[in-house]
Amino acid sequence: MSETRQQTKSVSHCLSRRTFLQYAGIVGIGAIAGPQIWIPSARGAQKNQVVFISEESNPKAIAVYETINADFEKNTGIKVVMEYPGFANIAKRVATLIAAGTPAEIVWYGAGQGMNLALEDQLADVSDVVQEVGGIPDNLQLIYKGADRSIPTSQQFTYNWYRKDLYEQKGLNSIATWEDYIHVAKTLNNPPTIYGCIIPSAETGASHVLLETTFMSNDVHWFEYNETKKQYEVALDKGINKQRAVEALEFLHELHQYSPEASTYSWAELMSTFVSEKVANSYYVGARLLERVMANNERIADVTVPVRFPPRLTEQYYLSIQGFHLHNQANVEGAKQYCKFFLQHPDYIKWLHAVPLHIIPASREVLHSAQYQENPVIQKRMDVLNFLDSIWGKGMPPYYRDGKELNPLIGLYQNESLGGWMLAMRNIKGMKSEDIIDEAANQVRKKIKERG
Repeated sequence: MSETRQQTKSVSHCLSRRTFLQYAGIVGIGAIAGPQIWIPSARGAQKNQVVFISEESNPKAIAVYETINADFEKNTGIKVVMEYPGFANIAKRVATLIAAGTPAEIVWYGAGQGMNLALEDQLADVSDVVQEVGGIPDNLQLIYKGADRSIPTSQQFTYNWYRKDLYEQKGLNSIATWEDYIHVAKTLNNPPTIYGCIIPSAETGASHVLLETTFMSNDVHWFEYNETKKQYEVALDKGINKQRAVEALEFLHELHQYSPEASTYSWAELMSTFVSEKVANSYYVGARLLERVMANNERIADVTVPVRFPPRLTEQYYLSIQGFHLHNQANVEGAKQYCKFFLQHPDYIKWLHAVPLHIIPASREVLHSAQYQENPVIQKRMDVLNFLDSIWGKGMPPYYRDGKELNPLIGLYQNESLGGWMLAMRNIKGMKSEDIIDEAANQVRKKIKERG
């Protein structure tokens, strides 16, 4: 473990319930929900049962759950009761069970969402499980009050996909810089037949994460940590941060000239526009875009190729992390047994293969393993696996982006896709970048003031 994260583990984040209610928000790609409700004493945990709520409802993943759960019950006598409320409803379902005093033992969803339960002191210490499982890199851990509060299972990186055949026809190399991206997009732009790129410019998660990744590339920070006050403070509109934020908005504004208007686009539109051969370049979080291409337009599957989002001042990108989160008022020991059993079960690999190359293992050792690579999609697209390996470890979850301390304020700009609003105002409404940044920073400050 690195020195930085060791220091973080030694810090006790003493956030009161009042502080949590001021700042908490469900943090994920487009997820929005109200604050969780603290229940001081939940129902007595059933030692022979664990309730497991999973955001992943892919039929292939469900089939793997059923196999592993049956084996777990056979080995331990503990029954696993599954729920699949779906991405849009999982936060509400988790909160409802907590409010009723019957929290689920295990919730599988984004670590950013789980962070809110950690801040309210509702997540169990799972450091022993993380240590026993092993292979979990620092940038995937969620540390609160000196302990792991999430057991990472998988992750997705943020990067670009492009049409290699179109590049070759024009004698273009893959993009490596912001300037490369603009040149390529301009060269390949031939509307309405095809656009050079796609820059979603709406108050959606897809637009927000694009700006977040561009900010990371240019070392822009929403917050800075005040060591004296021991708290995060808004920094987006200050000094060099503001200058770099302006550069990021102007870069995406220039690219937008070679994009569909995309004023209503989110994740589905990024995929469908690429699949229908209307764009030569698209960013995405993970390889689900490739899966859609392979399923719906095999003709361009082999020439759909990944490339890192072009770095400027850093090589960081937006990192999405998923894992198990265990409620501390439920059957914690049974839940820990299950999580270890799941991650050590041979069919864990099949679970990762539910969407090959999109559900990336938390452990690099697993990525390199023959078992993981023994899949027809992965065997055919080893170029994608090698690409993922090349950018491994450079991603950053937003809650550690602005300092070594866990940042409880990120929901104030994430939940309402404030980055998406910023892109919409620049690319669709024509507002000046400097004014957009000032307004965004003031919106966050206003929310902090309203909640405190």
